[in-house]
Amino acid sequence: MSPLAVGMVLAAVVMWATSFPLIKVGLDFMPPLTFAFIRYSIAALIMAAVLLRRKGTSGMFGEFRADWKILTLVGIFGTALPNALLNLGLQYTSATISSIIQASGPVWTVLFAVILLKEYLGVDKLVGSVVAIVGTILLVTQNGIDLADSSFVGNLIILGTPISYAVSGVVTKVALRDHHPIETTGWGLIVGAFLLLWTTPLEFGAAMNFNLDFLVIVVMLGIFPGCLAFLFYNYVLKTSEVSSLAFFIYLIPVFATIVSVVFLDEVITFAMIILAGIIILGVAIAQYRLVSRARRRPIED
Repeated sequence: MSPLAVGMVLAAVVMWATSFPLIKVGLDFMPPLTFAFIRYSIAALIMAAVLLRRKGTSGMFGEFRADWKILTLVGIFGTALPNALLNLGLQYTSATISSIIQASGPVWTVLFAVILLKEYLGVDKLVGSVVAIVGTILLVTQNGIDLADSSFVGNLIILGTPISYAVSGVVTKVALRDHHPIETTGWGLIVGAFLLLWTTPLEFGAAMNFNLDFLVIVVMLGIFPGCLAFLFYNYVLKTSEVSSLAFFIYLIPVFATIVSVVFLDEVITFAMIILAGIIILGVAIAQYRLVSRARRRPIED
């Protein structure tokens, strides 16, 4: 992988990491689903303008009509579903724990690659997947299984986000075979924002505060982790294996935890550190052979 590709993936990871504490703060001003819609409508408008500039109206919509099923799936699993769940879950749990749960994403990707792409499930994948999933379950249920406990409910909701992103990773890789990263990213965001729009009536009557602090937060989220991060990642993903990018995902909870501790005064417990280590160890075991094989194989960047 070239230095430019590494730089682009690292930039995406840092932007995604900062989104956890920013969303946590933004939820003080806006209900979760409406917040997600506003954020991704900004990203979608930016990418729609880019697509119109590149292909014009007929070319832009013609590409979507020709392959609307796969591009819609990118929007569902890469934008609408995981971000609705993330915002809902962050109302009840911390940004730090949310980012650690997200670190289990690569192992879910392995499992869905086996299920959807019929990849071989070797011993390393099986053992690593079991270890990572056990670690994730222990983290989600660290305070017990109690639907009356808001932190447990929040963690359980957050668990849906890495699972959704795992499906998205497989679907996006398929979409990138026939589409440029700009088109794949753009239509994923446009479809995702459109779907999130239809969730906002559920929050009619909820308190909303469109002050300057919220506007700054939502614009930053829309431009950087919402738009540029996906664009950078998809550019690299087009010419790289999903597995070769897995270890970069491990850095998300590291950066997110640092920002959350500094700016939100969140507390890191010893149990959180141990469980995060178990999750990352499991993902590393499941990914080891894939990444080793990817490193031995020449990849054009």
